Amino acid sequence: MKEDFREEMRCIGMKIAGFRRLRNMTQEELAEKVNISKSYLSHIESASANKNISLPLLIRVSKALDVELALLTDIDGIFKSDLKNFWSDMKETFEGIKKLNDDMDKMLEQFEKADKIFSSRGADEK
Repeated sequence: MKEDFREEMRCIGMKIAGFRRLRNMTQEELAEKVNISKSYLSHIESASANKNISLPLLIRVSKALDVELALLTDIDGIFKSDLKNFWSDMKETFEGIKKLNDDMDKMLEQFEKADKIFSSRGADEK
């Protein structure tokens, strides 16, 4: 009897896509790192595609993403929950990281302004 792991593979593909985006990697970059075509990776990540992934390839993907293999293969947490909630949580995480980056950029600008002010004062005193 042939088992159908379509939903499980879909969850793994979605996790790969999520972690890849979290790492700010393009499909092309990840595909190159794991030595597959961008098109093959796209099929793996696609929620609508029915594409299998071998264990050796999954291990290479986990290493390229710097993610524990268990995180990619632990599908129960996603499989049993609503997939929309997973993507909503990922989106919130991405937005939080973007806000943190924006805040850090603003702080850096303030430090640069302060540095210019103090540098010019030091030059005036000489």
